[in-house]
Amino acid sequence: MDPRRFVACAGLAALVIAGPLSSRALAQQFQPIYPAYDGFLKNADGSYTIAYAYFSHNAEVVTIPAGPGNTFSAGAGDRLQPTVFKPGHWRFQCVMVVGPEFDGKLSWNITYPENKKTGTSQNMLQSNWFLVEGAADLAKIEFAKVPRNVCLNRPPQVRVLGVNRHDGKDVLGTIAAAGARESLFGSVNDEGLPRGLKLTSAWKQISGPGQAAFEDASQPRTHVVYPAAGTYVLELSVTDGELPVTRRVEVEAK
Repeated sequence: MDPRRFVACAGLAALVIAGPLSSRALAQQFQPIYPAYDGFLKNADGSYTIAYAYFSHNAEVVTIPAGPGNTFSAGAGDRLQPTVFKPGHWRFQCVMVVGPEFDGKLSWNITYPENKKTGTSQNMLQSNWFLVEGAADLAKIEFAKVPRNVCLNRPPQVRVLGVNRHDGKDVLGTIAAAGARESLFGSVNDEGLPRGLKLTSAWKQISGPGQAAFEDASQPRTHVVYPAAGTYVLELSVTDGELPVTRRVEVEAK
């Protein structure tokens, strides 16, 4: 074969291989972020608790400061809405209480990338938007005491995979092997308030027949070794810098 034809063919093959990979990589960035409306609850004093979500098609975290690219309608752009957008679908990321005079017209608008503007519905009090999923948590908000017309700082959500409720205690559904490296699948989520403060977490042991060794106690998902057989009580503590949450789990090592 003519060497020049070989080089040309090799170059074409490289383009064919690299082209789709590059396209897939580009598809994971500079993609639209869609604000969404979760629904509403009507409170006893006539006020409303309303909730917003978002969906990001980006593979990486995207930051959009409050301003023209991240704003609410009705003349008040910064309502402490999220400014850091994680990949995927996140519900109840802006929960606010509005007065009885609320007319159902308060859209959240995001422009990302520069040529893509998305926004939520302007007709928010339709009966089909009445909240069912998540309503129990939102009903706990002290609507008469919290600030109105801004997104509320709510406690972080803390979960541990495999935990079941038994006799009033959170018990890990799997039996741990004493002396073995076991997994702790904790997860935390927060809406990003207060702004400028960091979400932190920490595992610690409350009781047990020996001192459990955490691989990285500052991470919700980590590994642990239980040195001896018996019952261990562990605690995962999480704070957004203002509101702390703790979750205790009981583990049986054999």
